[in-house]
Amino acid sequence: MKRLLILTIGAFLISYLPAQVGGLYENASAIVKDRKAVFTQTDINNATYKVTEVITILNKQGEDFGHFYVYGDKFRELKDFSGVIKNAAGAVVKKIGKKDLSISSLSESFKTDDYSISYESKHPAYPYTVEYTYEMRMKNGIIAYPPFAPIDNYRQSVENAHYTIELPADIKLRYHSNFDCDIKERTENNKRIYTFSAINLKAIDREPLSPVSREIIPLVYIAPSDFCYDSFCGNLSNWNNLGSWISGLLKDRDILPVDFVGKLHDMTKDAKTDREKVAIVYKYLQDNTRYVSIQLGIGGYRPIEAASVLKTRFGDCKGQTNLMKAMLKAIDIPSNYCVISMGDDKELLPDFPSFNQNNHVILLVPLRNDSIWLECTSATAPFGYIHDDIAGHDALVISDGGGKICRLPTYTSKQNKKESRLQINISEDGTAKGDIAFVEHLIGYDYAKNYYNILSNDREKVVEYINANVSMPKIQIGEINTSENKSALPSCSLTLKYEAMDFASKTGTRLFIPVCPLKKSYYNVFSATKREFDIERNNGFSESDTIIIQIPEMYTPESLPKDISLTTDFGTFSSQSLLEGNKIIYIQNTEIISGRYSKERYKEIKDFFGEIATAIKRKIVIKKS
Repeated sequence: MKRLLILTIGAFLISYLPAQVGGLYENASAIVKDRKAVFTQTDINNATYKVTEVITILNKQGEDFGHFYVYGDKFRELKDFSGVIKNAAGAVVKKIGKKDLSISSLSESFKTDDYSISYESKHPAYPYTVEYTYEMRMKNGIIAYPPFAPIDNYRQSVENAHYTIELPADIKLRYHSNFDCDIKERTENNKRIYTFSAINLKAIDREPLSPVSREIIPLVYIAPSDFCYDSFCGNLSNWNNLGSWISGLLKDRDILPVDFVGKLHDMTKDAKTDREKVAIVYKYLQDNTRYVSIQLGIGGYRPIEAASVLKTRFGDCKGQTNLMKAMLKAIDIPSNYCVISMGDDKELLPDFPSFNQNNHVILLVPLRNDSIWLECTSATAPFGYIHDDIAGHDALVISDGGGKICRLPTYTSKQNKKESRLQINISEDGTAKGDIAFVEHLIGYDYAKNYYNILSNDREKVVEYINANVSMPKIQIGEINTSENKSALPSCSLTLKYEAMDFASKTGTRLFIPVCPLKKSYYNVFSATKREFDIERNNGFSESDTIIIQIPEMYTPESLPKDISLTTDFGTFSSQSLLEGNKIIYIQNTEIISGRYSKERYKEIKDFFGEIATAIKRKIVIKKS
């Protein structure tokens, strides 16, 4: 009876409360009932961060919002923590203390000062509420303040969130907000006090092909103007100053042993151009070092000395890039250490320099009329190839004079091409057998190689790629061959032999044959009737599909798909069916153009993608004479 009463009260609260809080339950899996944070900085090196938060979890999809998770290292530590879990009736069902927290370092493939502190909240009945109170101590320098992020992610709403930052009067604060945040500033008792507040923020539902979350999820970046970090001081008023600070960290980290410098000169003595020399040195780096994430010293911002990476044969992105830079310097080829983001955020905020916008390091070799961008962490990346995680991104290029933002090149939709060719021999019982060939260029090369690893010797991974691309029931895969083109515009190819029973369905004297047995679910991406955000396609691509169907003797085509030609601002699609003797040749070409489009054009884009998806599902009908 007690459990039934609790469940009844919970159901009543779920049905009643939405009307009371202005629709905060719409699209929500969790609600921040109250979140209060106070950051108090005592000097340029030290501060405390105190947080109290109350979060109601509405369903299983919202469970992650109830977990507790913070990082610790030599710059921050958890000083105090307590928590409770309450059921729908508000009764405490579990108390949580520091002894209940899990503390773990990263995996053995990492060398780091960081460790995570976490607690996974669990309760069998929804809704339930978690309350946390904790305090962090910041020490050894502060390069950024915790951001004001009232909403953690999609499908979470907020009743009340409030954040106060108290600073000594001589420390200036900068901020960048992407929403209409209530921000106030005052001076009191020789302190600067900033407050950031938000109330009644509705949950945001995720939409396909939306702009980056930094534009959508309410967020205020906050950082000091002047800072010290592990005794290295700098200024963040512009990107050039941040570049100067990073440049200072690189000083004297590029010294190599004299005998190794001689080896480099000997390795490159026969090269006819500087580009050839760079390629030789890059190949040496790939063959003789491996990637290991290292977050030690100065918050992981300073690379390990080049000589140390050379000796141990491993390093992180900073260490391997710094070694490559040092080796090129030894043969009189200048290069630039660059910091960049490998996330969804391609663009750096031009008016808000900060550390948390970048998470990776690459190298720029500015040869005359031939700049080369090098990914130094990969043992297999083709020389000069700008991979998908950095193509088109802003990079902060570091020089002795500071830092300058440069944008990396990107690829056109026609360059990001996938070619598919299927030979399908149909038997009278509907069985199909033949050959399939795929060629993936650039972005597809990245995806096929790194996600499926189709160039490995693991047949299961290659079969996984095939099954993700081919739509044939009961397919049996025979011989598989793969190859790789490792130019600066790379591609990978795959060919296979197959047999698939029940490929064509039989009704009486007719066979119904799928015109395009390839999986292309990404054309079914739009299903909602309305749109809240603009549509953004970061990477355009093109596809060329040729399907050659040999039909059984005594059969003739009764119905072939009509030819289609679509041209829009978002891309093009065309298809053509040809009959050559007992062969039906179906050809379709698609191009999806990168760009950002107003949500007002949602119906146009949805209709265009819908027409492609419908065309791909068509069937050929053949009839026995």
